[in-house]
Amino acid sequence: MKLKTLAIALLASTALPAFAVAQTAAQPTADAAASASPAPAANAVAAHGDSRAMGGLTASPTDFGTVHAGAGADASGAPGDGAPNAFGVTRTDIGGGYMIEEDATKSRSTATRDAIDKLSPSANPYQIISALPGANVSNPDNLGVNNGNIRLRGFNSDHLGLTIEGVPINDSGSYALYPQEYIDAENMGSISIAQGSPDLDSPHIGAIGGVMNLYMIDPSKTAGGVASVSAGTNYTFREFARVDTGQVGDTRAFLSVSHVGDAHWNGLGRDDRYNVEFKNVWDLSPGNTVRLSILYNDADSNTYPSLYLSDYKSGNYAGNYTKGGQGTSSNWYGYKINPFRNLIVSAPSNFTFTPELTYDVIPYFWYGYGNGGGVSSLASVPAGAASGGSYFGNLRVTGLGSGSGSTLYYTPSNTETFRPGIINKLGYTLNDHKLTIGYWVEDALQIQTGPVSPLTSNGTIGNVYGDTNVISLPSTAVCYVTTTKAKVACPTSLYEKRNAYTHTLTNDIFAGDVWSVNDKLTLELGAKEAFVNRSVVNETPYDPTPRVSVNDAVFLPQAAIRYKIDDNNQVFASVNTTFRSTPNYGMYNIYSLTSASLTQGVNVVKPERGYSFEIGHRYQGEAFTTSVSGFLARILDMQQSASVPDPDHANQYVSELNDIGRVLVYGVDGEVGTRRWNDFRAYGSFELLHTEMQDNVPGYTTAYKLDYAPTKGKQLPGSPNYLFGLGVDYDNGHVIGNLLYKVTGAQYGTFVNDERIPAYGTLNGMIGYRFSDYGFAKAPTIQLNLFNLFDKHVLTGLTSTGATINGAAVTGVKGGTMKGNSGQYYVSQGFSALLSLKTAF
Repeated sequence: MKLKTLAIALLASTALPAFAVAQTAAQPTADAAASASPAPAANAVAAHGDSRAMGGLTASPTDFGTVHAGAGADASGAPGDGAPNAFGVTRTDIGGGYMIEEDATKSRSTATRDAIDKLSPSANPYQIISALPGANVSNPDNLGVNNGNIRLRGFNSDHLGLTIEGVPINDSGSYALYPQEYIDAENMGSISIAQGSPDLDSPHIGAIGGVMNLYMIDPSKTAGGVASVSAGTNYTFREFARVDTGQVGDTRAFLSVSHVGDAHWNGLGRDDRYNVEFKNVWDLSPGNTVRLSILYNDADSNTYPSLYLSDYKSGNYAGNYTKGGQGTSSNWYGYKINPFRNLIVSAPSNFTFTPELTYDVIPYFWYGYGNGGGVSSLASVPAGAASGGSYFGNLRVTGLGSGSGSTLYYTPSNTETFRPGIINKLGYTLNDHKLTIGYWVEDALQIQTGPVSPLTSNGTIGNVYGDTNVISLPSTAVCYVTTTKAKVACPTSLYEKRNAYTHTLTNDIFAGDVWSVNDKLTLELGAKEAFVNRSVVNETPYDPTPRVSVNDAVFLPQAAIRYKIDDNNQVFASVNTTFRSTPNYGMYNIYSLTSASLTQGVNVVKPERGYSFEIGHRYQGEAFTTSVSGFLARILDMQQSASVPDPDHANQYVSELNDIGRVLVYGVDGEVGTRRWNDFRAYGSFELLHTEMQDNVPGYTTAYKLDYAPTKGKQLPGSPNYLFGLGVDYDNGHVIGNLLYKVTGAQYGTFVNDERIPAYGTLNGMIGYRFSDYGFAKAPTIQLNLFNLFDKHVLTGLTSTGATINGAAVTGVKGGTMKGNSGQYYVSQGFSALLSLKTAF
């Protein structure tokens, strides 16, 4: 009775527009050899019974198996027999945990607990998947506690999707990702990437280039937990503790807390991050499970500088940051901060009504609040002055202060997001067909403000969120419209550089069929209809476009086939359609506080459309496993921000969303992983990539005339022609270690291809010892992670917003001179180390 009541209640919740959904995708595989010699593929199911073969359209994101945290009946078995140890490590996962026995009809790569456990405990999702095919990852720090960027097959992070426990995590307005904010590595069960396109039921409206799906471990059925402490270079300290309740009646749960702090390697700031994570599993009956996961993050960090190519060449790793200038310079590093809090709550649940009929549902709520810091020097002139002063939206403000001069104020760009949603999916098995129909709805509200508040008496920031002690214009101020010069009444609202509300309502209906024709042939066919209604209300004063709306309705079919030649070989092929709705930063103006100009302009462009094709082969044998895929994608109306002239203000440029036309992407990627042999496992990955822009990008000359930058035939920025990874893992149950080497080819920083950073290689390693159980301590372990063993500072890639049209001035197609703007890059940290002590109990 309780099952039926709960299922009906969850079904009824689909009527609430304030809810939306999550993503289905994967069922991993425990592929494990049972001895020190290569294991036969027939033994691909380990003692703990997890299925790690990730399915296609019909797999749920939380059906990824259970990795147990505590020792006991559910984590038993001799070391190396395929049962997970106290940290979820089997010692048998293919390639040291960088491959599984994949069964999808398109390319997908996965990192499991065997790999995650041996990386730095502070590693973020980008770093964990950096060895996988197609992943071009750049980070400013080795620990992964600051921001970074990723590109898959040439697509930037804001063209990709990320889910955690099925919840979409991208920024709901800009699609940006912040990988350092979400989850502790100890609680990650696996991360998979689908390099080419989202799944049929992926809850994304901006993931035109692929998706990343992260799954938490389930709580242990045995009471216990994990505790660890870490210390390393740059005054790094980290503490983590998790407690598992064990099975209590029908339920089990865990709660974890952690903190990590470090000083920046360049001497310009520090990071502090606190996480609280909870998961509960309610096992109603076989096939009927309700889960609840809660993730809370509170981070307060300085940002690393983005470097121009000239900075790096001159050995200036600080960019424009300064150590001095507190209270006097906007470039003081203490003003370059990134405070952020977020809360992710989801209840991924699965129900079996009959042997043929199943129901998967994930209601969720995502909340985020934070900013990127920053100060502004605001000028004050006497009230009514004919020129000068500060600015408020489309107004010039005089009489801001009691005289003339400039004063630094804290002026962050705050973003607060409320993002509820729900996904529902019904599955029905009819003979050889697995039919799926589903509905995703999400109702996201994003509030973006730019409050102004004074600094403290010693020039520091009083409240990093800038939402206290905020100022309004004084009653004696006099205001003028900047474009018409007309004198108007000054606003009585808070003084802000931006004040916009973005409401995005997404409705997504999908249906699919997986037809198992026979034991060898599987056909998949599906389609979705996505409806996106987005409106932005801009409340900055005298803005000429106070409300802008877009309504997208897109039909997205897909099809795939897999044929198993024999027990070891299979081939697959797929065709997919994707899209990316117009991001909100192309829908409202942002004004400078210090000059009569825009910093961001309105330009609503078409949604991106994509068409992708894949064909591949997998070999899953007794000694090793391989996967190779050829791919081709064509993107129409690709979106990119660019600097264009402000039409209302001479010699001023504004960032504006631009349609840069058609893009062609094709290449080959692959991976190979060995099964355990004498306690060794090896892994290798590669990608050969060609990207090509097929149109010249529109822009403006220095004379403010429309022209086109010569981009036709050029490569996408941040898209190296080759990537290679090679790793080796050793684990005999006590002695543990690995080495991982990644080579990244040269890559351009601009669309004109007039800036390029050279190829580079990075070598990381780990060595440690896992002791036998002693008293209450289960598998106590000492682990030393070593980063950048070559100790070289190299440019690792573009920042997430670092690509520009042209780095130097170029002659446009029509003959005009187009102003240049260099790309912005991350520089790598040199050698560092992190020593960790951990134990289960």
